[in-house]
Amino acid sequence: MTPDDNSALIRLNGISKHYQMGSQLVRALDGISVEIGNGDWVSFIGSSGSGKSTILNILGCLDRPTDGEYYLNGVYVEDLGPNQLAEIRNREIGFIFQSFNLLPRATALGNVMQPLVYSRIGYRRRKDMAREALRRVGLDDRVDHLPNQLSGGQRQRVAIARALVTEPSILLADEPTGNLDSRTSADIMQLFDQLHREGQTLVLVTHEEDVAGLGDRVIELLDGKIIRDRRAGEPLH
Repeated sequence: MTPDDNSALIRLNGISKHYQMGSQLVRALDGISVEIGNGDWVSFIGSSGSGKSTILNILGCLDRPTDGEYYLNGVYVEDLGPNQLAEIRNREIGFIFQSFNLLPRATALGNVMQPLVYSRIGYRRRKDMAREALRRVGLDDRVDHLPNQLSGGQRQRVAIARALVTEPSILLADEPTGNLDSRTSADIMQLFDQLHREGQTLVLVTHEEDVAGLGDRVIELLDGKIIRDRRAGEPLH
């Protein structure tokens, strides 16, 4: 299948995700349609159970919708097999998690090199790419440090560098400031702003209005549906 318009980096048409829990049908997502363009910064916001995590998993090709169409960079995702999905995740998507998900026995450099292990890139080039990604997030002087030798903010910067190293089309961030104090959170959001100004497409999932409002656009979810799609800075009501 081909989309009607290839200009959007992400295009969701009528995406639904349903789970059967005993006799109850849970509608985690219920007819979501949205487009995200290259260079956009979009935040999905909502309370627990609103569908934020489910939409992130679908955008990241970690889960498949029950119904609807998902196009990523013009590719109809539902046509892809498991190996193709793994390839598109590695090539197109950088993931940033609330809990950092770093390898505890690997240095910052080793963690950032990890997504390149299965590429056809030589070791020296992988190392150079990882060093450059760490430089971009301000950790030039921490390349040989283990995660337990880094602060929470530094660990999140390593995680961001790891997400950036493959030069993905899009960064997906799941509550990226959830485990950080307010000052460190502000530093990380400043880094996201810098990456956005450099042209990186960002999609954040958060329950914090002040974090969501730092981007271009805020999409509010409730019970698996979009209840509002607004420019950042517009009042809630």
